[in-house]
Amino acid sequence: MRKQEFLTLLDKYLNGETSIEEEELLSKFHATYRHHEHLDDSFFTEDLRLEILSKIENRIGTHQVKLYKWRHWAAIAAAILITLSGITYYYQRWNETTYQQIANNAENVLPGKNKAILRLANGKVISLDEADIHAHTILREQGLTIQRNKSGQLVYIIGNEQNTNAMGNNTIETPRGGQYQVILPDGTHVWLNSESSLTYNIDFKKQRKVHLKGEAYFEVAKKTVPFIVQNEMQEIRILGTHFNVNSYQDEAYSQTTLLEGQVEISALNNKNQTILMKPNFSVTTNNTSGISKQSEADIAAIMAWKNGDFHFEDQKLSTILRAISRWYNVQVDYNSLPNTHYTLQISKHVRLSDVLKMLEKTGPVTFQYNEQMIHAVKQ
Repeated sequence: MRKQEFLTLLDKYLNGETSIEEEELLSKFHATYRHHEHLDDSFFTEDLRLEILSKIENRIGTHQVKLYKWRHWAAIAAAILITLSGITYYYQRWNETTYQQIANNAENVLPGKNKAILRLANGKVISLDEADIHAHTILREQGLTIQRNKSGQLVYIIGNEQNTNAMGNNTIETPRGGQYQVILPDGTHVWLNSESSLTYNIDFKKQRKVHLKGEAYFEVAKKTVPFIVQNEMQEIRILGTHFNVNSYQDEAYSQTTLLEGQVEISALNNKNQTILMKPNFSVTTNNTSGISKQSEADIAAIMAWKNGDFHFEDQKLSTILRAISRWYNVQVDYNSLPNTHYTLQISKHVRLSDVLKMLEKTGPVTFQYNEQMIHAVKQ
């Protein structure tokens, strides 16, 4: 794509004038970046980068706190250019010293990747890392095969014969800075977010039940046996549906969001409270009181993590930074945080420094990063 063609398309997109075909062309350009294919460095000259950033900033405006209610591609375009440039991403309002403090440290913090630990019933521990992308067999015993396919997903294959040594509870754990996908023995597909774990008995013929810590998205295979997801506060029963569960223990609430199908939720400390969920709604359970309520969900924001983005609508800064800390495997000084709400959308595939820069531009807070700790200073 030539320079002028790209600038013309970007102008049209930021003005909401692009056709479907033109947006597909921009999407292909983004996909090339996301897969780290070769890009012509001579195309991304400093003048071009600054010109595009100027267009993006003109589109964004100069509002406070809710500055980033702008469309997905504007955030991605900025992220692409920040990552490719390796030069100063300068905004007139920023304090130069603060920028250098961030750039000299946080720019070295890379985003998370596909990695996890698999704990088998026999006590064996297997490391799962995206560095080995080739399909191979992890375990093969009588009646059971565990493979990692070419897409990096963990797949269970159960035969007619069963080996009691192989069957039993398995746990897949993602660390801070990790995520992973697993296809369970019944065909249910699970996306596991960072710092999460899923425990399940691989004999799904008798009972389809898993225990979740953290966050996961489920596409449940339709069977006559109910599929049950249990976390510390909720029990979720379904037959076949798509839903997301967020149950981090350091959050104030556990939340289940239904995309399609039908889900029944019971609070574990109040079996008399059962909620039949509607699609595009969320059930939120207070992790202290156990009280649950159902409300309409912001599906785009809730599912952003699975689609490779951060997306927060009018969220507390502390909530945003907890998600960022899990993905980048860093710590946050929560004592210094102001009680400020933000709206933010940006790719999860950029460096930590890029996210902090976006937050600085969005609200009245500057950030310092040192010794794996994010500190916030109110302006």
